[in-house]
Amino acid sequence: MRMQLPYGLSLRIAALSAPISILIAGIFLALTFTSCGGGADTGDRAFVRTAGNAGSGSVSHSTSLRIELVDDGYYVEVRNPMDTSEVLASYHLSRKNKTEIGEEHSTIRIPIERMALGSTTFVPYFEHLGAAQVIRGVTYATQVRSEEIAEQVNEGFTLEIAGDTGIDPERLLMTDADVAMVYLYGNSNFRQLQELGIPVVLNMEYQESSPLARAEWVKLSACLLDRLAEAEAIFGEIEDRYMEISQLAKDASYAPKVFSGSKYERKWFAPGRSSFVAQYIRDAGGRYAFEHVEGSGSVELDFESVLSTLVKCDYWGLITSSEEEFALSHLIRVDPQYALFEAFRSGQVFVCNTAKSDYFGNAVMEPDVVLADLVAIIHPDLLPGHESVYFHLAVRDVKA
Repeated sequence: MRMQLPYGLSLRIAALSAPISILIAGIFLALTFTSCGGGADTGDRAFVRTAGNAGSGSVSHSTSLRIELVDDGYYVEVRNPMDTSEVLASYHLSRKNKTEIGEEHSTIRIPIERMALGSTTFVPYFEHLGAAQVIRGVTYATQVRSEEIAEQVNEGFTLEIAGDTGIDPERLLMTDADVAMVYLYGNSNFRQLQELGIPVVLNMEYQESSPLARAEWVKLSACLLDRLAEAEAIFGEIEDRYMEISQLAKDASYAPKVFSGSKYERKWFAPGRSSFVAQYIRDAGGRYAFEHVEGSGSVELDFESVLSTLVKCDYWGLITSSEEEFALSHLIRVDPQYALFEAFRSGQVFVCNTAKSDYFGNAVMEPDVVLADLVAIIHPDLLPGHESVYFHLAVRDVKA
């Protein structure tokens, strides 16, 4: 039996409550996409498509974001990552027309001045555009590692908007936000928010299958700010650096075998081959151990069936959350069977400690930095002297 949850989302949820444990989804229900209807009806819109000079509007990596220049702004579609023929929502971002909210299509006056964000991963999009001041509300504000946003939260400029079951409508109203940016998950229903007069814009970065695709969602934030050309330049630089590092790794003489995930009860949870995690490993010059496992999310596998694969792999990658420096002894305390793995015995376990680094925030806009970390770990001769930012080898404090 396999159960799948989007990998990035499963880790994000777990990070809010896990102390030192390894953060891999194991107790969540499978994702079921629910759109606002049978697909957005674009109908007869009051805009004219044009080549324009504000930016190309091109989206080269994302599978679910579409941006088109129109005479007074941008026409944006957000599609179902599982079925890109299905339009989940569409938006006319207009410099002229007033905001009009619809179930499947909304017109939003731009540039917006006040944003409410339903995920910590949306924060860096605005920060990299130099627009942190527009963030007036954010969920799980205490988890945001950005110093600028933390200061805004402390000063009461940016408000906590998370409630017991999602975004709290009353808290959202207090932000006086022009737009709420959210992700669609399970049976999400944002009708109540829209009835308050606040348009909802979907951001599906967590469902993307490549790191560059996740970063490319900065273009959606830029459209809301009417600064697309600037975002395209920023993303272009990120893309160039990422591709340069990836090419360096491709030239390596050997591709070590790498696995990810962890055990919960008698199950192993790991990202499928279509996940951005698997793509990171490939681009770092590694061979992903679960290339045979379908899915873009965290997949549940029978531990006994994958044990023979795990014990032979060269490297093991983990996402953790610990106030201590993470060491191999932590793994043994969680499960003594981890000592069977060759990666453990050779000290080739690499971790990202989310208590120390901004993996659920700024890393979304620094895929080139994450990739450099991984290349420096599995091909140390290719990037000598590299200083790790997100991933590093776990402290080797136990004997093989």
